Amino acid sequence: MFWHLFRYQCKITFRVKELIFWTSIFPFALSTFMYLAFSNIFETTEKMKDIPVAIVEEGENVAADSMFNALSDGEDALLVAKEMTQKGAEEKLEEEEVKGIFYVSTSLRLQVKENGMEQTILQMILKQYQQNCTLLLDVSIHHPEKIHDVIQAIQQERNYIVEEKMGGSNPDNIISYFYAIFAMTCMFASFSGCSMIHNVQSYTSELGRRKSVAPVSKLKEILSEFAASELIQFFLACLVLFYTTFVLKLNLGGNYGKIVLLLFVGTSMGNMVGICIGSLRLTLEAKIGSLVGIGLGLCFLADLMVSGIRAFIQEHAPIVNAINPASRIVDSFYALNMDLMGRYWRNIGGMLVLTVIFLVISVCLGKGGKKR
Repeated sequence: MFWHLFRYQCKITFRVKELIFWTSIFPFALSTFMYLAFSNIFETTEKMKDIPVAIVEEGENVAADSMFNALSDGEDALLVAKEMTQKGAEEKLEEEEVKGIFYVSTSLRLQVKENGMEQTILQMILKQYQQNCTLLLDVSIHHPEKIHDVIQAIQQERNYIVEEKMGGSNPDNIISYFYAIFAMTCMFASFSGCSMIHNVQSYTSELGRRKSVAPVSKLKEILSEFAASELIQFFLACLVLFYTTFVLKLNLGGNYGKIVLLLFVGTSMGNMVGICIGSLRLTLEAKIGSLVGIGLGLCFLADLMVSGIRAFIQEHAPIVNAINPASRIVDSFYALNMDLMGRYWRNIGGMLVLTVIFLVISVCLGKGGKKR
């Protein structure tokens, strides 16, 4: 009987039009549209590359020449500096083949065509050079005996930031939108749970009333139908993972075994949210509409529409993220990306607790419905 009910639930799940759209079509469509909109943004605007600049020599400046040689040397070179005439440099700047022009004489001047990250870096280089010149001049006037130590300190590169490897991580902050899509996919598993419990409870539908008098164990019926709903939603979530990883070729940070576990826990929690809402005495259309609003609202708070919302909430109202299932899922992806296993397992535990809470609420609502 269990397997008969299981197969029956698998068949009727795909007959719910709203479920087919929100769980089978919408995540794939949204992933594709976001990929088309955001692909290569990180490579073109955020990832540090050598900055091409033109150097126009208007006079002799040994300090400036030494600085440009240092910044253009080695594998970690920040600049690609080329000496040009003023006319040639201005033409290259106009054609955007260089990002700025440094005019070198007794002083140093910078000309840029537009504002941007690379231009800001060039301005920082100019400001640092001017500060060092001012420092050397001040020391030579007031403490000439220390001039050698100051020059040595300026020439000596000091780095107080320790680089830590984040196993398999992807530093592209655009990927947060795709983490939120996975959270949305898990939350939209609620449609399946809602449809399932709506058709089981005697006080919510005609089908539920017929099932209530059938000679079938209520527990066996609910477990079989929940298992069918969970299997389908988990399979769809894994399809989204396959699509984003192997078709769109997005780097989700590795640890795919733990991502699959996360999707299983996330879809189980989403299903339980649907069961909770499905236990209310409302029409199926009203329940589906409520789940759409709740799901999209929770995913909005988890960075689906605007990146940074979740971090803002974490700073000012962390309790909201703690009870937001979508934020838990997104934060779990971040934890895997940064190889923070303790944080990942805490999120998994938190989602399991939320699942149990939704189960208890559903049971209470079910008992209340029967009394009516």
